[in-house]
Amino acid sequence: MAEETQTQEEVETTEATTQAPTTYTQAQLDSEADKRAAKALETAKAKWQAEQAKALEDAKSEGARLAKMSADEKAQELEKQRQVALDKREAELNQRELSASTKSLLVDKGLPGELADSLVALGDADKIKAAVETLGKSIQETVNKQVEAKLQTDPPKNGASALDGADDPFKKIMAQYKK
Repeated sequence: MAEETQTQEEVETTEATTQAPTTYTQAQLDSEADKRAAKALETAKAKWQAEQAKALEDAKSEGARLAKMSADEKAQELEKQRQVALDKREAELNQRELSASTKSLLVDKGLPGELADSLVALGDADKIKAAVETLGKSIQETVNKQVEAKLQTDPPKNGASALDGADDPFKKIMAQYKK
């Protein structure tokens, strides 16, 4: 009996909590939104400040390293940095050119241009051209096979046309006119 009373009390308690939903005023909702936005801004600001401090420290260490070098070493280091920057720009230009030529090749072959990005990953124009040729042939063969399969019809099941037998509707009509 004691267990029954305890179970009924638990049910009544859970019903009471489910029946009274929590409601908030617009001011409370605005306050909560402001708190979350402020927290997000603080997090972003801290991250930005950490990145700036790291960049500043890197620049200071690079400056200190350059200060310890002789004039010839500095000139060589600066030339090396310029060469790295030029190589990076050249690689980016080559990548864009390869992407554009791949898209044009795909369009010329009647293939979707969206494939260009995945084909550019091959990196070599000759490999890309070979892949496009193979892809085009493969798609064409698949389409041809599917078209041939769709065009094939089943032969008549009874072997002969229904128009030649006694059930020919045209013969019945013609027989009416001959009478």
